[in-house]
Amino acid sequence: MRAFVTGGTGFLGRRVVERLLALGWQVRVLARTPEKGVAVAALGADVIQGDLGDIDAFKHALRGCDVSVLVGARAVSHGTWDEFVRENVLATERLIDESIAAGVRRIVYVSSLGIFEIPQDGVTITEDTEYDREPMLRGNYTRSKIDADRIASAAARAGKPVVIVRPGRIYGHDHPLGQPLYLGRVKKRFGANFCLVVGKASYLTPISYVENAADAVVAAATTAGVDGRAFNVVDDPDLTHRHYFRAVSRLPGFPRRYAFIPVGLLVPALVVVSFAFRTLKRRPWSVSYQLRRSGRSARYTTDAAHAALGWHPKVGLDEALQATAVPNM
Repeated sequence: MRAFVTGGTGFLGRRVVERLLALGWQVRVLARTPEKGVAVAALGADVIQGDLGDIDAFKHALRGCDVSVLVGARAVSHGTWDEFVRENVLATERLIDESIAAGVRRIVYVSSLGIFEIPQDGVTITEDTEYDREPMLRGNYTRSKIDADRIASAAARAGKPVVIVRPGRIYGHDHPLGQPLYLGRVKKRFGANFCLVVGKASYLTPISYVENAADAVVAAATTAGVDGRAFNVVDDPDLTHRHYFRAVSRLPGFPRRYAFIPVGLLVPALVVVSFAFRTLKRRPWSVSYQLRRSGRSARYTTDAAHAALGWHPKVGLDEALQATAVPNM
């Protein structure tokens, strides 16, 4: 069996490549530069130099592959909207079409749980929940992932062999954005042993340890009979802030006590700032919307991944945190 993997030199993709190689697959990995491909080449992968902005230059490498795994994306916080469209939206559409034209039998698209609408606190999010109705108030990355997920989902509904995996906030020690642990959207540390977190103690924390997320992606690539399906992936749908930060407090170098402030207490200030943006005729302040949204707790169901993929997180919370932790926040 042979796979073509975009993003295979990165945080999640490298682990997907490792697993496919361990299963005896031949793996072709797209890399922007030869230097970026050194690590996966050492594992035994074939490195194909190319860029998601120029698919014509490497589409020949799709020929002879059984599976395409589309992990690669522009995942940074900076860049123009056109850049995100080119690398995240148009590239997804082209890679699906080119993979099918090349005879690929399964296309796995890695999306995100951030695409969903959370209309109110306490909702349940399934694979069929609607997309966020205010995408213009999201960052360019999430906004582009919403558009790309629409494309992948439309392809799946049209009968194309597409499988979508939607992980939660992925964490791990080598996170490329320097955010190895989830520590809440807003936090403030006071001294060595106390930290204030914006968000309810009962807020459900949709996180995925990178090793567990990689297992889910590989299961989507290798499990028969799941074409056209989408799968939410979080390690524990019922993990609350209280439980999570209690586990964090046991790590060396982290505060021992955490207090939680509901996002609702910040609403008056957010209203003032939003009014100022409207008065100045500026684009609505996306941070305000995103912070309000983060105050709405949602339970992301993972029943489909358990039942159809046989996926269950192998690494528990305490073990994952220990493997990830760094001494400073």
